[in-house]
Amino acid sequence: MKRLMIFLGVIASLLIACENEDYPVYNVSQKDGVFLAYDESTDSVFYNFGFDSKTEYVYGVTIKLLGMPRDYDRTVKLKVNSGKYASEEFIAAKEAYYDLPAEFTFPADSVQATIPVKLIRDAELENTRAILTFELEDSDDLLVRGHSEFTITFDDKEPAEPQWWASYKWGAFSKFKGQLFFKYFWEMEQENKYLFDKIVARWGRNLDIPPLIYQNNPTIVYPYAFGMYVEMKMWEYSEAHPELELNISKPTIY
Repeated sequence: MKRLMIFLGVIASLLIACENEDYPVYNVSQKDGVFLAYDESTDSVFYNFGFDSKTEYVYGVTIKLLGMPRDYDRTVKLKVNSGKYASEEFIAAKEAYYDLPAEFTFPADSVQATIPVKLIRDAELENTRAILTFELEDSDDLLVRGHSEFTITFDDKEPAEPQWWASYKWGAFSKFKGQLFFKYFWEMEQENKYLFDKIVARWGRNLDIPPLIYQNNPTIVYPYAFGMYVEMKMWEYSEAHPELELNISKPTIY
């Protein structure tokens, strides 16, 4: 009986404690916040236009909400400060190199969004590397609460010759030939998605996932796919433009 009385007393004490406990509740009337979904080890990226023949590239930076989604759009302010990390190695990005709005619209009913950072392929980037740094700033709608800075370094310098490049078939490597190769390789996604997905799963979209030893050379493992969808088109382009002296051989397709 004594043990039972002690047990009932403990239960009663717990119930009283629960009634008196003030649990924290989110204040829905306070101004919501935003932050960049990157930590100190992933808030900086590098991009080389290299094998992509496009004149612009849009990099998406994820921004997240700290608070409650609303049924109306809200504004986020952005400030460029490219000189912050500029050095002899990276020059501060000129306005001609990028397009980034001073304000970004955080969509209604959303908990995250993507800030589009447009990088522009300027001729100067063939000989220099630029650095673009921007940060979030408080607005009338949203406060900065958390990580707020992002950095992109980028250039259009000559990319290194890929380990799988076959000079005996495609001639000496150049950025233009690399662009031609990847133009047709990326088009394979529309022509034979099954093979394209298998290749990308193993070597990546830029065919740069190691190891790239001879036996694991993507063009050797999948000779028909590359011969039909890439090499034949490279040769046809070479034949149509003899003035370029590309020296690309006609592939043998089995």
